Amino acid sequence: MSNKYLEWIKNHWQNSAILVLVYIIVTLIPVFFRLELIEFMLLLAFPLYLVHEIEEYILPGGFDDFFNKNLLNINPSDAIVPIDKTAVFWINFIFIWLVIPFFSGLGFIHLSFSAWIPYFLIFQGLSHLAMGLKGKKIINPGIRSSFILHLPYAFIMISLYKSSGIIHHPIMNIHLVIGFIFNGLLPVIAVMPNKYGIMSRYRRRIEKEKFK
Repeated sequence: MSNKYLEWIKNHWQNSAILVLVYIIVTLIPVFFRLELIEFMLLLAFPLYLVHEIEEYILPGGFDDFFNKNLLNINPSDAIVPIDKTAVFWINFIFIWLVIPFFSGLGFIHLSFSAWIPYFLIFQGLSHLAMGLKGKKIINPGIRSSFILHLPYAFIMISLYKSSGIIHHPIMNIHLVIGFIFNGLLPVIAVMPNKYGIMSRYRRRIEKEKFK
């Protein structure tokens, strides 16, 4: 993949989320009556998160600026910021565009593979609330879709998993732990003290800029 093509993707991937969302919804409607409810709900996990990404980066957008300014106390208009288009692209591409569809698909093999996803969505919504409190901006980009769409979806899914015998207790189960770990990876990556952390990468870029 050429650097020019990769740069184009980093700049425009958010806009493609709208087209992908429309395409998925259109293709899902005809199969609604041919699937079990939990199977159909599994297919909704990825498009529901696309709505979340659209809110974060397009309508109204600005999650990266919110994170840099309100949580990291860094001017989002600086030439170099921790959460830039590269960080945003790779985090969303790996966590959302690959991991969630992959495990949703595995759920058709055995539901237990996907049972962490609703807990991930719950913790993601709580993370937006915590970030809003810390950053003094409760209505931050992404919190609306989290509470209006993701939380109801997650609670319905947990009920369906319980009815299917995949989980026996809605709170005391390994899937909740896995969902918490997945959700906690982003802040860990942001502050971890090695070359792969977001803040470590930011400091290296600042130092490199000083010697130009």
